[in-house]
Amino acid sequence: MTVYDPYRRTGVTLGGATVPLAGDFTAAYGLWLARSDFGVQSLLTLIGKGEALEKPRLYLMQPYDPKRRTIIMLHGLASSPEAWINVANELLGDERLRQHYQIWQVYYPTNVPVPINNIDIRNVIERSIRHFDPSGTAPASQDIVLIGHSMGGLLGRLAVSSSGSQLWQDLLRRHPLEGNRLERARTALSSYMDFEPLPQVSRSVFVAAPHRGTPFAETRLARLAASMVALPASVLNQVKEVAELLTTQGAIDPNSPLDTANGIRNLSDQDPFIQVAADLPMGQNVRVHSIIANDTPDVPLVDSSDGLVPYRSAHLSGALSEKVISYSHSVQETPAAILEIRRILRLHLDGLGE
Repeated sequence: MTVYDPYRRTGVTLGGATVPLAGDFTAAYGLWLARSDFGVQSLLTLIGKGEALEKPRLYLMQPYDPKRRTIIMLHGLASSPEAWINVANELLGDERLRQHYQIWQVYYPTNVPVPINNIDIRNVIERSIRHFDPSGTAPASQDIVLIGHSMGGLLGRLAVSSSGSQLWQDLLRRHPLEGNRLERARTALSSYMDFEPLPQVSRSVFVAAPHRGTPFAETRLARLAASMVALPASVLNQVKEVAELLTTQGAIDPNSPLDTANGIRNLSDQDPFIQVAADLPMGQNVRVHSIIANDTPDVPLVDSSDGLVPYRSAHLSGALSEKVISYSHSVQETPAAILEIRRILRLHLDGLGE
């Protein structure tokens, strides 16, 4: 028996004739997800139980190929790479997309505050690129497509945004730090407050993303869920340090733009960090697409919602395209959303001349 990599070989010569090879491109992916138990683990992580997930991890869906463009997927709150099983399966089943793309999945702790996850996810992506392509010249390291659902869409937008001075200005407006405290704050918070778009990403797809937060996070149910969230010890230490810098009592000010309580509270439309971050400019070379769910067909679109995220929060005025689908928040699972993602990925290849 001879085994060939189906990503690299499509046929063999037998008796002078070329014979096509059959290939199963999703069995390994499905087996990995079945054995990973991500669904249970992601929920346990949220409340600080089970195997602790303190930092984002990046998984490749196939051996690294420097010639294939990269798709990076970011899941949502209390979720995992399982959220993309239908999308990834359909993309791998599309011959043109399979020949030109490889999929990377980011698995991150959704209990961790958004400002911290923003930096940690950036770091794991850039470290992975440097590991496989130190020179940064391979096609896999350029013109990356980033796809994010829900909280993953919010983090995906931050990944292609520039902080400028807006976060610092808002922080100092709320907390007029001076002298030694200001210097300490700049040292401790600069990594969270100063960032530029990931240069490797040139297209982003945001699916049901709460760019401006959601009022659902202020409901009694959401507050109850947020109260059950437990943070890793390393994150608690960072929270304590921020609290000591910003307040004399050593307690987090709820009006701080770095209200690092936990991921659920950060999704509130009242969260100061979210309010400021929503207006940060994205990279000029980044093309943006929105896929928005509408689970309230009886109201005007501008007032609609997917049950968790309002249209006003998911809408981006600068998007090249906006696809509104009649469905609930987990819209990435639908055939309509998958077809739209495939269309965007094909458009991306056309623009690159591939």
